[in-house]
Amino acid sequence: MLKIPALKAHLRAAVIPGEGVLLLSEDGAKVLHGAAYEKVVPMIDGRRSADDIADALAGQVDAARVYFALARMEEQGHLAAPVPDLAPSVAGFWQAAGADARAVQDAHATRRVALMTVGGVDAAPLRAALATAGLAEETPEGADLWIVLADDYLRPELRDINDRALAAERPWVLARAGGREQWLGPYFEPGATACWECLQRRLTRNRATHRFAAAKMEAQGPLVPPVGLAVTQAATCHAVALEAALILAGLPTALKGQVVSRDWVTHSQQTHVLTPNPLCPACGTPAEPAARAMELGAGRAAFQSDGGHRSVSPEATLAAYRHLVSPITGVVNLLQPATPPDETLAHVYVAGSNAARPIGSLRDLKRSLRSSSAGKGVSEAQAKVSALCEALERSSGEIAGDEVRVRRAWRDWPAGEAIHPNAIMGYSEAQFADREAQNAKQSVFNITPRPLPDDLAVDWTPLWSLTEKRFKHLPTQLVYYGVDGGRSGPDFYAMGCSNGNAAGNTREEALLQGFFELVERDATALWWYNRLRRRGVATDTFNDPYLPRIARHYREKHGRETWALDLTSDLGIPVFVALSREVDAPQERILFGLGCHLDARIALQRAYAEMNQMLGLATAEVEGKIEDPETLHWLQTATVENQPYLAPDPAQAPARHEDFPVQHSGDFLADINHCLSILDRAGLEMLVLDQTRAELGLPVVKVVVPGLRHFWARYAPGRLYDVPVRMGWLDRPLAEAELNPIPIFV
Repeated sequence: MLKIPALKAHLRAAVIPGEGVLLLSEDGAKVLHGAAYEKVVPMIDGRRSADDIADALAGQVDAARVYFALARMEEQGHLAAPVPDLAPSVAGFWQAAGADARAVQDAHATRRVALMTVGGVDAAPLRAALATAGLAEETPEGADLWIVLADDYLRPELRDINDRALAAERPWVLARAGGREQWLGPYFEPGATACWECLQRRLTRNRATHRFAAAKMEAQGPLVPPVGLAVTQAATCHAVALEAALILAGLPTALKGQVVSRDWVTHSQQTHVLTPNPLCPACGTPAEPAARAMELGAGRAAFQSDGGHRSVSPEATLAAYRHLVSPITGVVNLLQPATPPDETLAHVYVAGSNAARPIGSLRDLKRSLRSSSAGKGVSEAQAKVSALCEALERSSGEIAGDEVRVRRAWRDWPAGEAIHPNAIMGYSEAQFADREAQNAKQSVFNITPRPLPDDLAVDWTPLWSLTEKRFKHLPTQLVYYGVDGGRSGPDFYAMGCSNGNAAGNTREEALLQGFFELVERDATALWWYNRLRRRGVATDTFNDPYLPRIARHYREKHGRETWALDLTSDLGIPVFVALSREVDAPQERILFGLGCHLDARIALQRAYAEMNQMLGLATAEVEGKIEDPETLHWLQTATVENQPYLAPDPAQAPARHEDFPVQHSGDFLADINHCLSILDRAGLEMLVLDQTRAELGLPVVKVVVPGLRHFWARYAPGRLYDVPVRMGWLDRPLAEAELNPIPIFV
């Protein structure tokens, strides 16, 4: 117990006769019930000892009750030792923060800060703010804390400061001197938080436009002119000084491992979490690349009600990864609705820009900025988490430099150890021969690479064959984004894309999603390029309230007719396409969405939800915002009359829910093994590449099944021609020249 107790300086006592005492503070009030407190509290003045108080109240309050009341108040944090040499307002501030005011004063008297500025920033305002806070300066070598004020967080000089801080194990605070927004932090603590190298990697990635402009201008340093007011800079300096005072006193700081931004005009504030990169070359431990066999485990699909089978709810997934969204520290720079506020059913979200697209020109940049990762769902939460996970999936697929790679020419691979890239891509000889003319059309998706010369040494990446239980190699350029040899370069020999890439709450969950995408696009290619007439779908038999609601919504709000086709292929896994067209407009502007799943109801849900993503295309076409010639041509010219394969085949009865046998078990591993058995019967194998990034933690895989067709224009021999005949959909294989001349444009 305190020998001489004092009421903490931020509290004021109000005695309520007959009831007790109120301890009033800026945050509210605490109630002390009992007559003893009515007598004891007024006696607490920072001069009387506990014994003095007990003696003074003798005959009024039993001594045991006095000591008990004092002990309880101390235990509850209402009392402290007196600090007569500190102004009550100062002592009250620190005590309200939960600190020992005396200990804070001692820390500020003995610990030192070092002040550094970068980018021509004037140090005088910060030096004055530190003095006002009672903090003394020291050289960097002798200081307990470094404070760095910069005009831009990407100044290269900060790398040297970061390296020195890591070597000396010295904590430091970074802040921005100017700007329309105030940026405070992070507070970097070596061994406990991320470092500046982690920050600059994220921030650089989020400044795609600046990065592009800097490369074209061959510019160094900040590209935008400095802005700010003397008053905002002064406010920042005083805020930094306060954080330094907190840190030196050993108190928690909101800047630890994160940036706090504040808009000077609106006063809106955001917190931007900076997660450490375990493989950071500065503060992490770069791992030695090693290929590992993929071991899978069982896992239940606890959530099965909205667009897929998941181990947890969309809300739980969002809570786990929401911190990765930030324009400053995030892997994803934004997460926002893509639909207008009055759109209540067709939920679509966008997340960041699409890193899967290379940027070599202003046209590429414009497309990239407009091609954010999109997410759809029956619910808003599912749409939001779908967009976020797709963006994280794309980020995980970017080449980082620490991947396992083997450099070798195709001809030097022993039989069975590597797979030729065109066995995956599926370009015909005619397409390779016509590649220059095709690429001149500036298609966003339908681009033809150069044939891979047998003697050209390139990088190959090992993928684990779940079918054969061994590694097989594919060109790194095919399975990662951003590999040297962009689409316009001489070494563009593999058309990498997101087909088969998927994220999930578990690796098994992600694997299934990636595989379903391959099956979905293969079935779509068979239908589209052969212009097959497929049966419609009796959506009312699926007992899903979402389906009639979305059909009514399209009709009443968007003036669109909706229907669906059953595209299920020889593999027997349900695949659907949902379609819609405008019915009272000069152009039909036909939209479609695809869905695949072992659960036919989920597959159909997905198709309709994906069609929601395309609603914006119709609006963009009307507003003249679409640049892709293939998309524009489709929206302006396609009709059900001139593209009859889009309509249900009148000769076939519509597919009913009971037509699709139950194939899902509710266990991810069992469902994976079921899919492997389907592939085995079809003479196909499944390969998997684990693209999970340690700094993100979200399981991401790329699934590859050689032989399954992409739905982009790829006309090599194989399933595209064989399956329709084998299934009785065509009497003979079509010639390449007879295929649908309109390529899929999504």
